[in-house]
Amino acid sequence: MEPPTVELVRFESFIRVPEIFFAMIGVARYGEPKRTLRAYLKHLLFWSSCINTGFCLVIEHIYFVKAAGNFTNFLQLTALAPCMGFTALSFVKIMTIKLNETKLTDMLHRLDALFPNTVALQQRYGVYQYNRESQVVMKSFSILYMILIWMFNLLPLVSMVVGYVSDGTWHKQLPYFMWYWYDWHRPGYFEVTFLHQNWGGFVSAVFYLSTDLMFCAIVLLLCLQFDIVAYRLSHALPDDHQELVGCVRIHQAVIELCNELEHMFSPSLLVNFLSSSVIICLVGFQATAGITPADLFKFVLFLVSSLVQVFLLCYYGNKLIVASSQIPYSAFEGNWIGASVSYQRSLLFVMLRSTTVQKLTALKFSIVSLASYSKILSTSFSYFTLLKAIYEPNEKKMK
Repeated sequence: MEPPTVELVRFESFIRVPEIFFAMIGVARYGEPKRTLRAYLKHLLFWSSCINTGFCLVIEHIYFVKAAGNFTNFLQLTALAPCMGFTALSFVKIMTIKLNETKLTDMLHRLDALFPNTVALQQRYGVYQYNRESQVVMKSFSILYMILIWMFNLLPLVSMVVGYVSDGTWHKQLPYFMWYWYDWHRPGYFEVTFLHQNWGGFVSAVFYLSTDLMFCAIVLLLCLQFDIVAYRLSHALPDDHQELVGCVRIHQAVIELCNELEHMFSPSLLVNFLSSSVIICLVGFQATAGITPADLFKFVLFLVSSLVQVFLLCYYGNKLIVASSQIPYSAFEGNWIGASVSYQRSLLFVMLRSTTVQKLTALKFSIVSLASYSKILSTSFSYFTLLKAIYEPNEKKMK
């Protein structure tokens, strides 16, 4: 019986899911030709999506300012605030991609050049396990966020249908609290407004999702390269200077890519960490504020999605730290006993250089790691406790 054939994993497999979402919002995909009619149409789609979503963010802020100061609207405000934060953060994320589009494409080209391109190499370096992890994480996260956004977008429509079936009248509702200068209840106006809010919500989710998935994909590919260097160092033959030089070159190239990734994503990571504490707090408050079962399910899903999103960023940041920290140990485990003094000295320099682990930071304020995740949760709980302490006494007074 012949052993099952193993298919070659292509580099594009790691970035396929985020690139599908990029295509939905008009961001050019990796290797896609520019200055074509298709490229210009996608450019138009991207900026029209940005304009609509930006407009949603502006009128959300106007509604928030008008409703602020009236405690009877407190639950509305705490429901609107995380949506505003989500939309604003999605803009920061997608602009990180758009402003660094050339650098990102160059980074992907360089990672593609380093990627193992034979079945034997991919089996040796565990590429299949990496690809399996990538597919499971990305597809699961995508499904979670798509369920979340369409739950927010379409739940009012379901509520309207149920109301019509029960009492024969349409109680028109919109997915989000926004200020309009016209009466959106009028026929025709409602349909257009409903579609514009749905489009804005969907685009915000895709902005958010595509950027995070691309970040995770790049970090995973960097971890793969660190694993390759570690494997080659631990299996190198004594006095194999050519192999040692090859490992050093890959290691230097990956360190440069880590530094570029840090420079590219560090500002958005800082905004993400600062806003996530507040968003998680507000969403948790909504889920415990005695809202309707439908809204409860919606905000619990929002809470889970927010927790998973921050966890993914911190998990992959931690994975990069672990992957880069194994290099000196792998070099020590190699076949250096009995090698020449020059080879041992060169190997020692490699070990000394690799003792500085590669890590991503939020503009140097915080290291992206699982320790940061615990700090974010702790901060969110502190905000949540304070908010509940403010709300409950005032709620009793209102009653």
